[in-house]
Order: sequence, then structure tokens, then C-alpha cells
Amino acid sequence: MSTPKKIAIIGSGITGLAAAYELTLKARQTDTPVEIKIYEKASYPGGKIITKKDDSYLIEGGPDCFIIEKPWALQLVKELGLEDELLNTSSQASGTFVYDNHALHRLPEGVMMMVPTKPLPFLASKLISWPGKIRMACDILVPKRKESGDETLASFVRRRLGREALDKLAEPLIGGIHAGNPDNMSLLSTFPRFLEMEQDGGSLIIGMLKRQKKMVEMMKKNPAPMGPKKTFFISMNDGLGQIVEKLGEVIGSENILLERDISQIKPAPEGGWVIEEKNREATTADAVIIATEAYAAAGLLRNQLPRLSDLLDEIPYVSSATVSLAFPRKDIPHPLDAYGFIVPKIANRRIMAVTWSSIKWNHRAPEGMVLLRAFVGGAHRQELVANGDQEMLAMVREELKTIMNISNPPQKSWIYRWPKGMPQYIMGHLERLAAIDKITNDHQGLFLAGAAYRGIGIPDCINNGRQTADRAWENLSS
Repeated sequence: MSTPKKIAIIGSGITGLAAAYELTLKARQTDTPVEIKIYEKASYPGGKIITKKDDSYLIEGGPDCFIIEKPWALQLVKELGLEDELLNTSSQASGTFVYDNHALHRLPEGVMMMVPTKPLPFLASKLISWPGKIRMACDILVPKRKESGDETLASFVRRRLGREALDKLAEPLIGGIHAGNPDNMSLLSTFPRFLEMEQDGGSLIIGMLKRQKKMVEMMKKNPAPMGPKKTFFISMNDGLGQIVEKLGEVIGSENILLERDISQIKPAPEGGWVIEEKNREATTADAVIIATEAYAAAGLLRNQLPRLSDLLDEIPYVSSATVSLAFPRKDIPHPLDAYGFIVPKIANRRIMAVTWSSIKWNHRAPEGMVLLRAFVGGAHRQELVANGDQEMLAMVREELKTIMNISNPPQKSWIYRWPKGMPQYIMGHLERLAAIDKITNDHQGLFLAGAAYRGIGIPDCINNGRQTADRAWENLSS
């Protein structure tokens, strides 16, 4: 009997779990003996997806939802038999606010990402000044850029919509997704659709309207199957940790090795890869998928592949934290008639955004209580993540008092820090990826996957993990 092939996956975030899931399916479908092991440094799987239940509260330490526009997360949930556990955003509120000039302004209806598509709500809003509105409307007159190639988010928005749109819409809405700095964000790597809309429609506004029209036509031609309608953002009844738990069941807990500290990965003399661990004997694998942060992957490969490590180290990261707070509803003067608010950099505050978690999602707080979640850090204020718990809590409370007039202390609080947790796709990212791919393609059985490369959201990471698993499987088969 031949010895089973071995595949090692370093990191049990959603990318690593998705890769292991795909490989497990392939092994079962083809009745192929393959040993699949995940090595995880932490004491729990899931990476930044961490769901905590505390009495009647449900806390998400990292992401709390995914989008259905990118189908890969929804597809995985259905495959796992969890479709009945999907949770739409609550119907008791809608929309979001933007904090500007010492007040919360509702984001005008019809603003898609940062592009106004409905004139009347946009004109009635006090968020953008009249000169700013006129400048944004001039988008339909601004000629499209003749040069091809990449551009920063800041440069693109200033050119098409003006400075005020950048400061009050694009920076907190678009830059906030990456917790990044629009001045160095690569548009082609983060939101290539904006460049496509400019080229297709001649302007962002016309391009967005064309895109909406195409989506309506597609829905008419391919109507969604009968069943409950799904909202743009979607979560799980018991939190995103449900997906991690179910993936663990399919993969097998015996194949997820926790508290394993890998020190080095190097080519084996007879082919394959040697995985060296601290305080343990080295093991070997025919293929290795490294699904960690890029800088961690760089550390594992530095002795053997220094050029690859240097390229991986060039992908910058920023730190962030989430601070969840529970208040009695009577202690919050605001009507809470949206899902939360975002804070532009120009407001000079110490938080990036606040989600009104128990307003946005059902099953998150007991009756009569409200769960809020503040975001701290990001590209502009990541030093704040190093604050101690009491200092961080006091800071967030001061911000909530200024912005929402909440004076009383919270009854409970939960803090999660993510030091160097968010990769930044800065200018030159695509060229860097090409150079990384060239090196890894020259080393059979070595694969890189994760948020550092081709998408930071949960759907992108799932897709990347499964595609990487496909390539690793083909590699073993050949």
C-alpha cells in the first residue's frame, strides 16, 4: 500500500480552514488517501473570526458579517448545511451615519459606496456642502483618464468627485474597509470596479447607474430562487463562529493541531518540505499552504528563500481593535435609527466607527439592553491599539459621550486587539504579487494564501483558500 500524500496548512484562519475543507472534499470524493494537517499557533481555530457568548450577549471580536455580492461565503454556508442559520440585517433600522462638524448626519439614500445615485436625498443632505455637491455632480463632465494603470484612491476620488467627497465619504467608507490610508491605497488592488466604471461610463455616477441597471436586468433574467430575501450584509444566528465550528467538524478536530509554533519551512532533500517546530521534532509534507499574515510567512521562509521573504515583508499591515460595550437602552439618548456611524479622519476623533450591533443584528443582547461596538486604530491612529484595557475603555467612553451623549458607564465591555492584523494593498501591490507568484511557482509544493494577497473580506479569503487547495491538489496529482 502506498504511503498517503501529506499536505500541511500553516494557519487556521478562514483561509486555511477553507483550504483544508476543499482538500478534505477532494480526498473523500476521489477516495484518495491524503493526510491533511493544519498547524495553528493559537489555542483556538478561526483566526480573526472569534465569537464569544457571555450571558445573553453575543460578541464578535473580529468581523461580524460578510457580503453576498461576492458569492463564495454564501456558497460555503450552503454546502455546510447552515443556510437556515443565516441572519439578515435587522429591519428595525437601516443605513448609517457620518460624524461631521460635531453632529451625526445620515448618509444620503442612494449613495453607493461613495457615489450618489439619487439626486433628491443627496441634495437635501447637510453632510456635503453646496460647493461640495456641485463638485461631485461635475463628475459627469470630468473626462476619463487617458493613462492606463494604477492610481491611489485619494487621487482618483479628488479627480472625479472632489476633496470633500474624499474626506467625508471615500476615506471613511472605502478606506475604512481596509482601515487604510487613501493616499497610498492601490485602487486596482482594492476597488478596480471604480476604474472600470470610469472607463465604461465616462464618469462614476453614470457608471454606477449603468451597473445598477445591469444588475436589475440580470435579476429579471435569473430570478433568485424562492425563499427569504437576503440582505447585502449577512451574518449567522449564533455568530460567524458557527462557520468555523462546522468547518472544524468536516475537517476533523484531530487534523487541526493547536498551539503549534512553526519556526521554519524549508525544502526537503528528497522533495517536499520540512516543517520545523519549536520544542518538537520536524515533520515533512509533500505540499505546504502558508495561510498566515505575509510577515509571518516571511519569517518561516527567510533562511531558504530570502528574496521571497523580502517581498512578503513589503506588504504593510496596520493594527486595530474592537471594543464592545453593553448599555441599558434608557442610557442612550440617540434614537438608534440606523446601524451605526463612521468617523472621517478630518473629524480628528479617536475611533474609526461604531456599529450598533444589537440594532443591526438580532440575538445580540438581552431585552432592554444595547450592544455597541467601536473600532479603534487603523492606518491613522494605530498607536491607540497599544493602550491598556482601562485606558482604551475610558477613551471609547469619552468618544461616545461626545458623539452620542452617552454619560453612564457600560454594564459590560469586551476588548479584542489585532496588532498588525490588517494588510494594506498599497501602490505596487499587483507588481509585488507577480514577483511573489514567480518565485513560488518555481518551488513545487509551496503555496501562499490569505488576506495579504487578493482580497481581505471573508468571501475573498474563502475563495482564495479553496483555489489554492485546488492548485495544491493538482500539484500532488502530477
